[in-house]
Amino acid sequence: MVKKRETTTGAENIHWDLTDLFTGYDDPKIETTLTEAQANALKFQEKYKGRLHTLQPSELEQAYGELIEIINLINLVGQFAGLKVAVNTAEEKAKALEARVQEVSSKLSNHLVFFHLELGALEDDIYKQFISAPELADFRYRLQRTHETAKYNLSEKEEQVLNLKALTGASAFNKLYGELTASFKFEFEIDGETRTYTGAEMRSLRQHPQKDVRRRAMKLFFDRYAEHGIVMTHVFNHILKDFNIDKELRGYSSAINVMNVGNDLNDRTVETLMEATTASNPLVQRYYKLKAKLLNLEDMTLADIYAPLPESSKAYTWEDAKGLVLEAFESFDGDFYRYAREMFEHRRVDAPVVPGKRGGAFCSYSTPQVKPYVFLNFTGKVRDVATLAHEFGHAIHGFLSGRQNLLNFHPILPLAETASVFSEMVLTDKFLKQETDKGVKKSLLTTKLEDIFSTSHRQNMFSRFELKVHSILSDRIISADEFCELYRGELELMFGDAVQYPQEYNWEWSSIPHMINVPFYVYAYNFANLLVLALYQQYLEEGRSFIPKFKEFLALGSSASPVEIAATVGQDIADPGFWQKGLNYIESLLVQLEDLTDRA
Repeated sequence: MVKKRETTTGAENIHWDLTDLFTGYDDPKIETTLTEAQANALKFQEKYKGRLHTLQPSELEQAYGELIEIINLINLVGQFAGLKVAVNTAEEKAKALEARVQEVSSKLSNHLVFFHLELGALEDDIYKQFISAPELADFRYRLQRTHETAKYNLSEKEEQVLNLKALTGASAFNKLYGELTASFKFEFEIDGETRTYTGAEMRSLRQHPQKDVRRRAMKLFFDRYAEHGIVMTHVFNHILKDFNIDKELRGYSSAINVMNVGNDLNDRTVETLMEATTASNPLVQRYYKLKAKLLNLEDMTLADIYAPLPESSKAYTWEDAKGLVLEAFESFDGDFYRYAREMFEHRRVDAPVVPGKRGGAFCSYSTPQVKPYVFLNFTGKVRDVATLAHEFGHAIHGFLSGRQNLLNFHPILPLAETASVFSEMVLTDKFLKQETDKGVKKSLLTTKLEDIFSTSHRQNMFSRFELKVHSILSDRIISADEFCELYRGELELMFGDAVQYPQEYNWEWSSIPHMINVPFYVYAYNFANLLVLALYQQYLEEGRSFIPKFKEFLALGSSASPVEIAATVGQDIADPGFWQKGLNYIESLLVQLEDLTDRA
């Protein structure tokens, strides 16, 4: 018998208010904004194309201001459409508006593409004049990056063709994947009750206390992806093949080099990060062997790696989570607390789990003028509380970097997870300090270690898988069986003999949208996680004197290189020994858990 789902967390009516963007689909400002953006882009092209080398610094400053206003307009509509689609991927009005934004964005790109290309092609004497001009101080790093990456540009006509073709190429495949996976519904039975689950809800069952539920849920979840194996394989092959064609046309040295150049990171720095993380996989294996004992499981499988300890079965209401996050932030810094409270009070959060809603969680901020929004699928698990702190960390990053102009507003990708992971650490530390029960402390430590392994080692595993896939795709497409075999090999490298590998997990790769949305995005999670562990240790050592430096770090947005931004808090990310600091901290948490277990 199918029963109606009951309200259990208090998050069911937590919806965001998007009126800071637009009042609804029928808001006339939407079309006015899109029309204005297109008209301004055309005027911009007519005014500046072919003339950038003749401008005075003050005139280029004005041009940047006009460009920012155009981007601001399209970002507002794009954010509104994206947030609407996220909460209901089946809503036709939302999908139509998103498609309209993509179409307009493509036209805008073709009007504006000359600006980046011409700046990159400036003669050295003119470039030096601009880079040293006081009027252009806010754009200095962007000018520098434009000059340095000019060698990867194509001709204006070629760039325009690629912009237009993307609408029916990679972007269309991405849209197909998103709509298909969001449409997945799962009829699942627990304790005699059968109901329809979303993908996000199915994933949350990995934390169910009953191993039969966990294993059946994950089998049903991944089997659905396997059932659509033809589509999944086709989508991954052709999006990633398209990426590699673009890489070859532009002259990047490798697939991951595209992301490294975009992140302003040296290839060797990223290689060192990945090598250090891979070498520390024995920590993962050591932990999961210990967890098998804590769970009294002789047949620990991948479906069990997030299983709760008996002490961690507590469920959290929305008000519980809200209170915990606010209390933790208040204990750290007044600004963190104030910004978080503003997110709650001004209805910047959408929290319930509902059919058709996209899975996962994210924070969205498009311009400095509009405060961030946070998207959640809150089911009341302890990880959902941590996710709330994580996404609010992103929001706080957006509040702090709001002093920057739009072009410097969004943090550089390798540093984009810094505030979010740090906020999780603040919450966890508060938990551990307040808790006196050894069993609950063990539960908290297991949760934190699993979050760390998920953010570092799991993302590193994804990056290694991507490296192998892209290497093969340079020559040929990949079969479904080969995708599964490659992924299985990376699973076994990470987990070793600590777990068993159900066959359905061979298809897990197809459920990771980051790999096709933004190839090699995932190493940024690992980068940020190990960076934050080092920063948090620094905070514990320095105390409150660290906080102003950290907020300045966040406030810089993308106005400087990752190396320069990290230097504001005294960290050298180019130092090979840097990453080991974070890995040492992970081991210290594991030792704490082992000590608690031995004393039990």
